[in-house]
Amino acid sequence: MIIPIHFRRIRLLLPKSHVSLRALFFRAWQSLFLVLLLSFWSFPSHAQVQNFKDVYERAVNAYNTKQYDQAMDLYQQLIKAAPGFAPAYNGLALTIQASSGDEDKTIEYLKMAVGYDPKMTEAYVNLGRIYFGRQDFDPAEEYFEKALKLDPNLTSAQLSLAWINLLVRSKPLKALKYFKQVLSVSQDPKIYFGMGSAYFASNQRSKALDMITKLRSLKAEDLASQLEASMRKDSWINTPQMDTSVNNNAPSNLGLGPVDPTPDKPTGMQARLRGKLTDY
Repeated sequence: MIIPIHFRRIRLLLPKSHVSLRALFFRAWQSLFLVLLLSFWSFPSHAQVQNFKDVYERAVNAYNTKQYDQAMDLYQQLIKAAPGFAPAYNGLALTIQASSGDEDKTIEYLKMAVGYDPKMTEAYVNLGRIYFGRQDFDPAEEYFEKALKLDPNLTSAQLSLAWINLLVRSKPLKALKYFKQVLSVSQDPKIYFGMGSAYFASNQRSKALDMITKLRSLKAEDLASQLEASMRKDSWINTPQMDTSVNNNAPSNLGLGPVDPTPDKPTGMQARLRGKLTDY
């Protein structure tokens, strides 16, 4: 049985702090130099490289401080100077999503990013989350799987695929595989809730009961009671609706779904883009 999932709007997950520019440019250096080399058809001068880096730094800073018009202009300057620089397309996509919520334009630029750099994991994840939010699960699953092939330890993709397989595909055993992978980096109660739901859906009731016990040990009484009530009624799990607030620093909803599980950022059914520009 496929459960209606109440989540439509997609919000950008803004970084909690300013991007570490040293880390950003260290990671982007090889890609940046190659793109400049191809763009100028000769070894770019130090001044050209430094100017390009300065513009990129300003674009990231503008994005981090929510000066989206300025960020958009700077990313467009980068694309004009070096049309093959994939991180600029990803950054522009995130900026468009944050400023206007134009999903079609965001998808267009994200696809251009992976077109120039087929190994850009973040762009695949962002595409997956947009399609997930649209409840267009075939391309969502495809992009999350591509991201996972590039980074087998990417918990956001694992968690997203877990919920797709549980709530959409009715494949609880496959969902369990992904939930267990996420547990290696997070003990978020909602992951245990997902596992309990998957055990229940695959008729492994004793293990589902173990998850209820685990949830109570984690003081997650609401989730434990919800799972227990569903088992008593011999019915499927009713997932809470998504909280569409934009308070990215402290999400407090009890929804379920694909977000990055960290101790300070609880898991929730929120189809948000990953805006970690430090990965480039």
